[in-house]
Amino acid sequence: MREIRLFELDPGQTVFWRSPAAERPQSLQVLQGLLWLTVEGEHADHWLSAGESFEIRGGQRVWLGTWQDGARMRMSQPAKLLSSSTRHRALRIGLPLSWRSIAARIASRTATRFSRG
Repeated sequence: MREIRLFELDPGQTVFWRSPAAERPQSLQVLQGLLWLTVEGEHADHWLSAGESFEIRGGQRVWLGTWQDGARMRMSQPAKLLSSSTRHRALRIGLPLSWRSIAARIASRTATRFSRG
């Protein structure tokens, strides 16, 4: 599961965004308008238009601003990936349950056919 947040900036508005250091990268995607983005420590600014995205790393400090029309953007984090041991354990637990479910359906169908004669 992942969290997705939508934001709108009014025309000429500038805001500060800080990604917590412990978090995984966040993806910022511009949905509408033109977004000006300044990352602390970088010499160049970024200009993103609708459809473009930028990855904000954990601990980065970013200033976001708009031009004349404002902007709408989406901020999301990638889904957490299961570790291989967790995935393997889930598969071991889930496989017998799915086979039991299939066996129960086959038994139910067979019993229905025999009861019809």
